[in-house]
Amino acid sequence: MSGRTTDETWLRTRLGLTRLVERLTPWLLDLGNWIFGAVVAFDLLVLAALLTVGPVDTAVLIATAAAASALPPAVAGFLLLRLADDMGKVDLERLATQAFEDVGFQITGGRRPVSGKAVEQRRARIVLRYSYLLLACTMLLTLVGVTAALWHMAWWVGALFVGTGVVSQIVFFVALSRTGADVTWTAPTGDAASKGE
Repeated sequence: MSGRTTDETWLRTRLGLTRLVERLTPWLLDLGNWIFGAVVAFDLLVLAALLTVGPVDTAVLIATAAAASALPPAVAGFLLLRLADDMGKVDLERLATQAFEDVGFQITGGRRPVSGKAVEQRRARIVLRYSYLLLACTMLLTLVGVTAALWHMAWWVGALFVGTGVVSQIVFFVALSRTGADVTWTAPTGDAASKGE
């Protein structure tokens, strides 16, 4: 396969993935809210239980530190998703511009803030990127905390938790891969950039 064909296929793949994410954005924002809310509640319950145990060993200290460290990024991610959703409903950029122009301020330098679909899509992309990064950190810290708390009971319980977690994820992805259509995609010939705009 030539380098030009590979580059063109990669460009088309990126455009397709970008369009897919744009279409899934409302669902991804809603899913993020649910996950962050559940993780915050779970971490608070685990943290409350661990605080009553006290620092009896290293596993409990690690579990407490991980659960406590998982809360700030979870709350920040939840607030980021909620704020982005509310800003879209209110059209904050337009309202702020109008409010300051009404009292005599003028926009100098740069460009006038735009509102509408382009701003919403840009905001959604940025919010999804950062909120899911925060979600990954939160989930990692939560898993470390739960594993350490189970390790406190017995080392093999923590190891069993990690093992069943890995197996469960493998089963999940195998099942998910079998639910889709059994098709093969072939990139069309021609200029991908002009068709992707």
